[in-house]
Amino acid sequence: MKSLMLVLLIIKYVAGSAVSREGPLVSTPKGQIRGVRAEDGDYDGYYGIPYALVDEDNPFGPSTPYPDFEDIFDADTDGVHCIQASNSPVTGVIQCLQLNVYVPNSPQSNEPKAVMVFIHGGAFLVGHKSELSPRFLLKQDVIIVSINYRLGLHGFLCSSRPGFKNAGLKDQVLAFQWVKDNIAAFGGDADKVTIFGMSAGAMSLDYHLHATENLAQRAILMSGTAMTTWTLAEENDYMPIDIAIELGFSGDDVIEAIEFLSRVDPVEAVEAANRLHYLADEEGYPVAMPCVERDSDSGILTDYPVNLQPKVKGMDIMIGTANKEVMFMYPNADNLHFYRTYSFNRELMYEFHEAHDVDIVRQFYIGDEQPNESLQDAILDYASDVSFVHSAERTVDKYLNAEANSVYKYLFSYEGERNFVKVLFGLTASGACHADDLGYVFDPPEFAGMPVTETDQRVIDAMTKMWTDFAKYGNPTPQPTDSIPEWRPVDEVQRPYMNIGNPIRAESRVFSDRMAFWDLYYELHGDKVRGYGSGEYRQFVEGGH
Repeated sequence: MKSLMLVLLIIKYVAGSAVSREGPLVSTPKGQIRGVRAEDGDYDGYYGIPYALVDEDNPFGPSTPYPDFEDIFDADTDGVHCIQASNSPVTGVIQCLQLNVYVPNSPQSNEPKAVMVFIHGGAFLVGHKSELSPRFLLKQDVIIVSINYRLGLHGFLCSSRPGFKNAGLKDQVLAFQWVKDNIAAFGGDADKVTIFGMSAGAMSLDYHLHATENLAQRAILMSGTAMTTWTLAEENDYMPIDIAIELGFSGDDVIEAIEFLSRVDPVEAVEAANRLHYLADEEGYPVAMPCVERDSDSGILTDYPVNLQPKVKGMDIMIGTANKEVMFMYPNADNLHFYRTYSFNRELMYEFHEAHDVDIVRQFYIGDEQPNESLQDAILDYASDVSFVHSAERTVDKYLNAEANSVYKYLFSYEGERNFVKVLFGLTASGACHADDLGYVFDPPEFAGMPVTETDQRVIDAMTKMWTDFAKYGNPTPQPTDSIPEWRPVDEVQRPYMNIGNPIRAESRVFSDRMAFWDLYYELHGDKVRGYGSGEYRQFVEGGH
């Protein structure tokens, strides 16, 4: 524990050194925290507030709440992120469990503000609390909190031994608790908290909704749910043993291997895991992800989510996807070699266990035609539906059956100059890609200095208004306008949704023919889908859930 004490002493010294600095000062139950006035908007930022500590003698185990501050904590330094292998070299630190708090300076009322806590995406492998500026949302008079959590090897080791699963998800729980305990000091309403996440952040949020009652008052899931079949890893003791051997360990005992890795420089351990493709496989698909914790009654996931009832009674929930989610996984249609040699059957076999099921799905999307560049749209539809779109539809059913107060559904289809992933990757297919909506809710640094077009600004204004009105009132359109029509919640019979395109339209039953196909498919063959044990989905369906 010597290294842990050293970290505490260093942070105490830094905190103490901030006493003479100017800046907004708040008194929280954890102690006094000094922030800074923002230069890109009318708000105060409190950066790098530690909410938990990683035990450096056991960096794969649970973290613990950060101690109270004895002196003023100087929250003016940003940039700390958890260890990740997004690019070479590996970057980050093990003591990364920090959060940022953003508070508007021009309050529209004296009432405590609604609070929105953001969980970043990144396939559970990359990302950090500061990668997206929330300045657009802050104009709507809400408080924004963004959090770090352990990623990859240290966040999602998933050994068969108790105590080494889903550490990253458990970090998030401590961050949520910190917000509940301290946000009132920043002018926030601890009884009006909305947690929202993108991609892996949304999947994380859905895991929590299946595990914890009274997690928050509201939730927004952007392109990700716990029902996406490939988001769960299996227990893997080969991972820590092989990584330890790569670094000089000899033996085959998993606990000894984990203890060995605990003594290794964390960056070196992640570098070795990356070399061995234990973070992502050779095709780039994530390997280190959340897993089921059947060995623990207090775990985040005690069973596959398909077998669990979400604990959302009384909550307001918003959930949606882009219309061409997986565009980023495929080259542009002018890549003739890719599409003319593409094996649709091979991709289907990854998702489905039996050839019969492969034939059913293939016939629905492309019939007897051989894959070619003209079928790009149909291929994108298939991959989007199976990974995101129908997963969201099934999740809506689960929330309704669990007596959520209201569930609002959306589809993001807008194509503009701030479509985040589509612009970064140079994608040319029609539609909106996974995470494209981030560019209209947040201000990514990749767009810094780029003028905002009039149509893009209208979408920014509309989305931030709907997102924050939902956080404030549980209704994204309490006062519909000509540009933002009434957005009605779904129920057992009606499936209205908001199509966020140009223009924004209130519509009904997203991709109704394709969703009807998947509804019937899961009723008949759901137990054969990758990601569920034999019969588990059948148990879910026959149990009336």
